[in-house]
Amino acid sequence: MDKVLTELLETDFSESHQKEWFPNEVFIYGTGNVAGDVLNALTVRGIPVSGFLDHHTDKTSFHERKISKPEAIPAKKRHEASVIIGIHNRAANISAIIKNLDELGYQHIVTLIELYDTFHDLLGDRYWLTRRSYYSSHFAEIESASSLWADDASRSLYSTLLRFRLSGKYTLLNQPNFENQYFPPDIPKWKQPIRFVDCGAFDGDTLRSFAEANIPIEALAAFEPDQNNFQKLAKYVQKEEIPNSFLWPCGVYSSSLQLKFSSGQGEASVISEEGTFIIQCIALDEAIPNFKPTLIKMDIEGAEIEALNGAQHIIQKYRPGLAISVYHFPAHIWEIPLLIKKMMPDAYRYFLRAHGFNDFDIVLYAIPI
Repeated sequence: MDKVLTELLETDFSESHQKEWFPNEVFIYGTGNVAGDVLNALTVRGIPVSGFLDHHTDKTSFHERKISKPEAIPAKKRHEASVIIGIHNRAANISAIIKNLDELGYQHIVTLIELYDTFHDLLGDRYWLTRRSYYSSHFAEIESASSLWADDASRSLYSTLLRFRLSGKYTLLNQPNFENQYFPPDIPKWKQPIRFVDCGAFDGDTLRSFAEANIPIEALAAFEPDQNNFQKLAKYVQKEEIPNSFLWPCGVYSSSLQLKFSSGQGEASVISEEGTFIIQCIALDEAIPNFKPTLIKMDIEGAEIEALNGAQHIIQKYRPGLAISVYHFPAHIWEIPLLIKKMMPDAYRYFLRAHGFNDFDIVLYAIPI
């Protein structure tokens, strides 16, 4: 593990620097759900917000506050005001946003990573985002996982993502590979034709990308609990006549049980205690014990560890390739490779690749040896 990351893990992030962040007026950049939640958190703490900044929206107000283009704010106010970046998703290039604000003369730019040291109790974990002090208590596991990676690109990305989460410096992040998610060209290819288990199949988006890349599918077992998504998935599979296809309108978990589910959120539909729907979940070991998969993909909004535990038998018996999302919770980037290593100590080589902005769409690729 590199020296810079070690030093960051040993840094005390518990002290609040709130007075330094908010010397004068406060603006929030962004006009989505995260920006609204940041406004609510600041309001609870008695910190007034003058308005919102956004380069791209046509709206004029948000939460009864004015939305301005960053360049429309007077130069003197830009120099004095604080701007909180209220965006947290895979689509926005936050590094470019921060650079633009800096070039416009904004002197006090606060990222969500910094904000979470003080406001985590009001905002809660969001995907990988949590308070920075969390990581120091997992030093041993972080260090242990750092030795698993099979190539320099994976080792560098693992260190970079953790340094980013601890420093808040978006400039550390390189351009992600948007085009080749689940089959990056710089890692060993999957055994073809693939017997594919698609957990979190959405509307068939991964199947479409495989077709565009001319990756043949011998058999398919796909799981998608959101009813709207499942209907789109079924139509796609029927239209394309994918052979030996078996589709389940179910979630994937460690055992067969029913859980609450937040539906209707597109690809972000998720198992949640706040969910208003009940879905059937099943373990892969119980659902497809004799499917003989050569590739299992999981992008299931944080249920990946439960689902891997429910697939232990078929992983150990058939040693399929694994493509597992590791960005939904802070610890998944080290917990998931360590879990697979524990299941199958000498069976895989481990690679890590980024397919979205801002530490989103991070995928662990476990390639059978």
